[in-house]
Amino acid sequence: MIPPMSRTVALAPHLRRVGLVIATAGLAIIAFATLLPEPGAAVGSHFCLVCGPLGGVNSVLNIFLFVPLGIGLALSGFSGKRAVIAMCALSALIETAQLIVIPGRYSTIGDVLTNSLGGALGFAIGRYALILLRPSPRIALALTMGWSALWLATQAISAYGFSPAIPKSQYFGQIAPCLGNLEQFRGAVVRASIANVTVPDTRFPDSHRVRELLLRGAIVTTTIVPARRTSGIAPIVRVADTREREILLLAQDTDNLVFGVRTGAAVFRLRPPAFALPDAFPAVSPSDSALTTDTLTVSARYSAREVWVNAQARTSYDRRIPITASLAWTMLLPFQWFIAGTRTELVVSAIWIACLLFPIGYWLRGVVRFPQAHDAARIRMTAVSIALMLLYVGLVIVPRTFGVTAATPSEWLAALTGILSGAALAPRVSEPDTKVVQTD
Repeated sequence: MIPPMSRTVALAPHLRRVGLVIATAGLAIIAFATLLPEPGAAVGSHFCLVCGPLGGVNSVLNIFLFVPLGIGLALSGFSGKRAVIAMCALSALIETAQLIVIPGRYSTIGDVLTNSLGGALGFAIGRYALILLRPSPRIALALTMGWSALWLATQAISAYGFSPAIPKSQYFGQIAPCLGNLEQFRGAVVRASIANVTVPDTRFPDSHRVRELLLRGAIVTTTIVPARRTSGIAPIVRVADTREREILLLAQDTDNLVFGVRTGAAVFRLRPPAFALPDAFPAVSPSDSALTTDTLTVSARYSAREVWVNAQARTSYDRRIPITASLAWTMLLPFQWFIAGTRTELVVSAIWIACLLFPIGYWLRGVVRFPQAHDAARIRMTAVSIALMLLYVGLVIVPRTFGVTAATPSEWLAALTGILSGAALAPRVSEPDTKVVQTD
């Protein structure tokens, strides 16, 4: 039997020093992220758990924020009880400072809980790093199954996050509205429509019809006379409901066309996906407040599979942006990312997929680490078959269930790269010698 202490990280002096460095760096990151003034919107209650329209994003970021500190405390030799109490107290102290001293910050009990959860998770990673890095076959199997379930859940949430989620409600049209946190569009809006329904600057006569059109991916079109470029987002056409939930947005951001509809991301309180057509607006000097003489017709259509955006003046300029679950990283960022189908997004999405699947390959290698010689080929073929089946479910079946485009060949390549990289970097342990030694 393996002694209990050998199943945790050995706290050698050099490891304690490393832990101290990690904990110090973690504290610095926490201070920078939480103690600086930052204007924000009120969350409504200090006792909520997932607070505000971006509460899901904040919860995930709060968890990751305290993970390095937990790892550092574990490597530094703190006991689990002392470390958890210290991180809970630190989180409570930060939230109190945000409530009383730091302007623009809003403290909630949910932040304390998610910070503490992140710290505890980091402490567990640091304390049991040896088990995670060199697990026994039985533990490796449990880790593989657990991470596979987590990845499939992530794929399901990601796919649903891009699916239109248009609530049944009373809708109101807004033409070039003046909203407190956004710029106002300075051009002139000639007309706006959703398919054959005109967008009024008041309540829609038939909200049910508008909802059905948006769910079917109807084209939103508006003809405008653009003015100077904006320095931020300026809504041109916006649809909201009686609860002030944003249902549709067509806007200008500098010289880009921005488009989005309400999706499942809003249900999970993640950052809503927004799509952009770069350079859709004519170049007008920021100092020139006069309107241009040419009209510009901008159109957009949203479906779970693809977003189409178009700008037409003297020439037509459009873009089709496929939607896949691999773009889910855009919903977790602390800032708004406008999806434009760029190479940068393809690269980041590939890295996202590979990183999520790396642990599966790493631990799956541990499952087949000690097969008997006559069982090795069969066990390894079974592992490969299970891995391919898992990829097919996560990259094809789950996205299609929510109407999202299945993984592209490049995403399949990224997934295979992640699994194979994990398997290649897993510790290599020689198989037991199966030769029979004869004795007298």
